[in-house]
Amino acid sequence: MLLIHHDAELLDQLTRLFESRGLAVATAVTSMQAMAQLQAERDYDVVIASWDANHGLGGVVYRWVLRNRPALRGQFVFLADETAPEFDRWVAGRCLTVPPGAIEEIVRVADAAVRRREQVRQSGDEDLVWLDHDRPTLLLADDDPMILSVMARLLGDVGFAVTAVEGGNPAITRLDHDDYDVIVVDWHMADGSGAEVYQWIMTFRPWLSDRVVFISGASPRDIADIAPGRPAVPKGQDSPALIKLLTGIARASRQATR
Repeated sequence: MLLIHHDAELLDQLTRLFESRGLAVATAVTSMQAMAQLQAERDYDVVIASWDANHGLGGVVYRWVLRNRPALRGQFVFLADETAPEFDRWVAGRCLTVPPGAIEEIVRVADAAVRRREQVRQSGDEDLVWLDHDRPTLLLADDDPMILSVMARLLGDVGFAVTAVEGGNPAITRLDHDDYDVIVVDWHMADGSGAEVYQWIMTFRPWLSDRVVFISGASPRDIADIAPGRPAVPKGQDSPALIKLLTGIARASRQATR
């Protein structure tokens, strides 16, 4: 693990915490120190860095990584109470942001990243290699905050870079600016339905249509009339089946853009 933070006290706290969990921790308090660590070509499982509206340290390092060590760009976790204005433009949904005071959440996210890297190493499964280098982007739209939170955490833990929005219209706004490897949309939403999202995609971003998956309690026939051929997953379906479906779509999306 590489910890990058301007607050020496927090840096020390996190260092002792992660070392007590058996992780080898390197630290940096300036961008030059961080780049020196990264230039050594060490294979970090996770990089935790500060990047908020007042401190751009992590942003400087991340932009350097994009140019010099792009394989690490999906391994970052950023600490911020308020994200910097340019954050979304540079990160493009690849990384998570956690408040610096949420120590338990920082540990949970870091542990998930380490476990995922170890599972890839042990399994030797070529289908999982893409998780190791560049997490596939996933847009998740659901107007139930609880379902949205649970699904975002589940999909983030298995390797997707999740952008979560509460409704179809916010999803359309995101799609108007960025492409995603997978798009998961609730069918029934008050602020723009799944049908409206799909019709917008077919009109303005038709190349994304084969990346759409619907989640719903509606009849599959109702969905098939508007979005023929697109998977409709019943709410509450077992997670392994859903993850397998989304992983297959993400893999196909990556192959199509190579």
